[in-house]
Amino acid sequence: MIGAPLVLDAAGLDAMAAPRPPETIRALLAEAHRRGREVITPTVVCAEVARGAARTRALEATVARHDRQRGEQPPLRLVDTDFTLARQVGAILAATRSASDRIVDAHVVAVCIPPGGGLVVTSDPDDIVALAAAAPAARIRVVHPR
Repeated sequence: MIGAPLVLDAAGLDAMAAPRPPETIRALLAEAHRRGREVITPTVVCAEVARGAARTRALEATVARHDRQRGEQPPLRLVDTDFTLARQVGAILAATRSASDRIVDAHVVAVCIPPGGGLVVTSDPDDIVALAAAAPAARIRVVHPR
């Protein structure tokens, strides 16, 4: 994959899982596919989206539909929290003096660090931008999913 990934927070993943995703999401996914960019989300973001039977089913269908093994495009890569990522998330929270209520957003920022940045689809741009201040080497841009 080339270029910064498209990174989904809960609002982005929820929009992608909608029966008819908003045009913004469809355009971002098409552009990521065209440019060969990854579409990623931290696995912990799934916990915010998987609330209630209907939303959970929609999420499961979306993850299955965008499974790299099945050849669907663009694939969605779920990023699990290993110890390295956990330490980075903790460092972001500490550097921004944030409480644990921002842990999921800190995961979103942290997965942008290895590739040097990302385009984050979020409905909380202020939170992401504030946390991204702790990762100045990662060029992070935000876009609203709707």
